[in-house]
Amino acid sequence: MLKDHNQAADFATILGAAVHDMKNSLWLLLQNINEVSEELGDTPAGRSLADIQYEAQRLNTGLIQLLSLYRNEYDALPVSLEEQFVDELFDDLVEDSRFYAQRHRVELSIDVESGLTWFMDRTLINVLLQDVVINALRYANQRVHLTATVEDNQLLITVRDDGDGYPDDVLAQMASGEPDIRSGRTGLGLYFAQRIAQGHARHNVAGSIQLSNASQQDDNGMPEHGGILTLQLP
Repeated sequence: MLKDHNQAADFATILGAAVHDMKNSLWLLLQNINEVSEELGDTPAGRSLADIQYEAQRLNTGLIQLLSLYRNEYDALPVSLEEQFVDELFDDLVEDSRFYAQRHRVELSIDVESGLTWFMDRTLINVLLQDVVINALRYANQRVHLTATVEDNQLLITVRDDGDGYPDDVLAQMASGEPDIRSGRTGLGLYFAQRIAQGHARHNVAGSIQLSNASQQDDNGMPEHGGILTLQLP
């Protein structure tokens, strides 16, 4: 049994090194995409390049998810809780998604108190939210809005779009607490998000993910339709 555990640990090390190397290549690819995009401007070719960037970001997120979920299977998912500025996290998310949003004419807005801090693993939460935001942009009609509030000693981060909302089967999966990873990219992303949220535990309270569809217009003018993902961190 010890031998199997050591083999698993060794494979995790190899996998981590491979993911790190592939991420470096993807970072260079994304940098080149950004440089070329400035030359193309708002043209059909520029919008096609934005779609290529979207797929590259999905691949980057998928690699991180693969490594994190593998480590989670062996109770080795590293969650490092440190105090972070939530507004800076939001600014990074907007910047990372700016090119895609502009080329597809989707407004990406944020609402967060300046200077708000919270204890979280910045890397894991950034990957989680980056995946949520880029998918929200893909399915939105005109707007995606991020908010961060503190309620009952919990940080609530919501990502809301004005698209068609989450399908009933996806809502049912999340309500049951068991996202179906066999359902494809959406299932894997939700499973990953759930594990990361649950890994953020303080004072015997674990984080969580909730999905819902809008039923009324909010204070920021978002319409009565669209999907809402809420990340709750203790």
